[in-house]
Amino acid sequence: MMGYELIPAELKQLKQWVCWQAVPDESRPGKMKKMPINAMTGGGAQSNNPDTWCDFDTAVGCSQYYSGIGFMFANGYFGVDIDNVQDEIEDYKTGGNGNIVAEFIHSLQSYSEYSQSGNGIHIICKGSLPKTGRRKKNVEMYSEGRFFIMTGNICSEYADINHGTEKIKYLHEKYIGSGSAPTTGIIRTIPLNLSEAEVLQLAEKSKQGKVFSDLYAGKWDTYFTSQSEADMSFCNMLAFWCRCDEAFMDQIFRSSGLMRDKWDRKQNGSTYGKITLHKAVKQCNAIYEPHQNYTVSIGMKKPEPKKIYTFDDTGNAQRMYDLFGASIRYSYTDKTWMYYDGRRWKVDDTGETKRMVDEMLDFMKSPEQMILYSEDEERLKEYRKHIKTSRSSKAKTAALKEVEHFVPVLHSELDTHISLFNTVNGIVNLRTGELCSHDPNQFITKIGLAEFTEKIDCPIWNQFLNDIFHHDKELIRFIQKAIGYSLTGSTVEQCAFFCYGTGRNGKSTFLDTISHMMGDYAVNIQPETLMIKKQSGGANSDIARLKGARFVTSVEPNDGMRLDEGLLKQLTGGDRVTARKLYGNEFEFSPEFKLWMGTNHKPIIRGTDIGIWRRIMLIPFTATIPDETIDKNLKYKLRQELPAILNWAVEGCLMWYREGLKMPTSVQQATNRYKSEMDVISYFLDACCDDCGEIQASQLYRAYKEWAKENGEYDGMSNTRFGREISNQFQKIRKKDGQYYMGVSLKKKHIPYNISIV
Repeated sequence: MMGYELIPAELKQLKQWVCWQAVPDESRPGKMKKMPINAMTGGGAQSNNPDTWCDFDTAVGCSQYYSGIGFMFANGYFGVDIDNVQDEIEDYKTGGNGNIVAEFIHSLQSYSEYSQSGNGIHIICKGSLPKTGRRKKNVEMYSEGRFFIMTGNICSEYADINHGTEKIKYLHEKYIGSGSAPTTGIIRTIPLNLSEAEVLQLAEKSKQGKVFSDLYAGKWDTYFTSQSEADMSFCNMLAFWCRCDEAFMDQIFRSSGLMRDKWDRKQNGSTYGKITLHKAVKQCNAIYEPHQNYTVSIGMKKPEPKKIYTFDDTGNAQRMYDLFGASIRYSYTDKTWMYYDGRRWKVDDTGETKRMVDEMLDFMKSPEQMILYSEDEERLKEYRKHIKTSRSSKAKTAALKEVEHFVPVLHSELDTHISLFNTVNGIVNLRTGELCSHDPNQFITKIGLAEFTEKIDCPIWNQFLNDIFHHDKELIRFIQKAIGYSLTGSTVEQCAFFCYGTGRNGKSTFLDTISHMMGDYAVNIQPETLMIKKQSGGANSDIARLKGARFVTSVEPNDGMRLDEGLLKQLTGGDRVTARKLYGNEFEFSPEFKLWMGTNHKPIIRGTDIGIWRRIMLIPFTATIPDETIDKNLKYKLRQELPAILNWAVEGCLMWYREGLKMPTSVQQATNRYKSEMDVISYFLDACCDDCGEIQASQLYRAYKEWAKENGEYDGMSNTRFGREISNQFQKIRKKDGQYYMGVSLKKKHIPYNISIV
């Protein structure tokens, strides 16, 4: 039963299970196919015969004799199968959200698992699918007549079977489609007491009468690139004039010059003609009323005045703006396009804006646009020529270039609401804990990977925290508030969290789980970014990635690396930072993130001032998880609890707003020990000096350099800085032969350091 324990209990309770066996596919020599097996008889199972299905336990028990188990779709469940997406899966596993795998998983928010080949995913939901279209390219959707091979190899944090009827509509339209977007037009038939001749006479006298007459006569090539487009346009007109009476519409169409054999061709259980008529009726939102004058607007949902655009790049840009302006923005700073995906603004690294240009060009060919220019034949020819010219790559690029100044966006306009946290099902107000709808006007570019629900029970997470923190309730409460604080964009605490401990103590799992929950809000940076560098350049491109981030992790700096204390103060102190993305311009931003460093080696800190040490919070990870108790699936189990962990974090945020962080005893003690370990001058004074007498300043500095070099502590501390640190502890006076420190002297026994003393 390897892996099957993670299959949702809801599915296990259904009697819709089979086994399966790989057998040669006779229709494809050399290929194998997956045959469903009746676990009770060993014969073939049938997708339309529930008598050949069995319960979960029976299927699992018999699976040892076959290739595995499968789930038959029926009774209000549907499945999505996405195949041959190896690269997208790898991107998804490393936190990428701009791929088809992440899009389906986070949109449907239901149980998901990797396919048997490992090159695809399966998602199972409750509900129903749109009526048309079940497969296109590598995406398939089924609610009956098919089965899924089940692996139990989960690939998301969604552990339950959730409803997906509404959520699947957009994905179905985008990846499979039915030829047109869903409409809510008039679908009823309203009798019309007019003859065919009277309807033709009325239509030909309307403002679009010439187009109607030409189409009725079969003269379509002036207006459209294909007769199918003309058929659809003419039927749209007929739906209006015939008051959605499909029989009457069919009668007039058959008498027109557009009639051809294709009209009665079998198609999808119907005919081409019936499908076209029904589609026209569904799209119709206005019908002819006697004794009123009408202008026919084909295929448009709203009787708005029609806008005429110039036949050049500027006209195309204006058209692009009118169609998609609310959903796109251009950053002159980063030289990149952004688009709103329904939940957040994304950098367009997949060509979405270019696809919008293609959609605009398709719209330009639509009947409702063609008719705008139909009264002037020369003007219509000019328009058709412009469409053809606009389809070139150069023209598309020019149109996009022109749109840029219509929709500019600045870094300062993005992610400005520090008390809001975006999730897959809405925006959480962190001050109140309330969920509100996604809103493009908030200009949020980040999104967490967990949905926000009322579920707050996360037993595995709570047990994990107890295990790694030795049931220290004070420390665990602090951790909850610290993670809650990290949900926000506030940096009022001006601190960084160092998670320190040797191996097998849970800190990596802890940071990985929170990072996954945070989604786009989490960023990992190389430890070298935060350490002293031999050479420093201009604006840092690694720092530029931190704009808008809230949870920044860095792991395992090399032993002996020294922290860039000035940079840490800048990043945690609320000061504006200058950064530059690769090939972009420099920009400034105020950091919103909290730094969480997980390490087995404490980075070297040479500063002793309160300005650096008040920022450090060293969290001790002192537990050691025995090998025999390590749960290799713990990471995946915790991901199933992410919605509950998010609620735990939001509760922590509300606690933080009320109480502040309040460093617990264990963190305070660990941080103080860390500070003592880093105070090299105190080490030197304790080891080599007495707190009496006096010594010349230059002699004490030479003695310090020798001691530091011998003990591996010498780091180039200047005489000036050394003098400043010593002067904070001892009185300094001037004598004839130089500066002296009072109340300190070298111990006589430390001969190597007792330099030039007579």
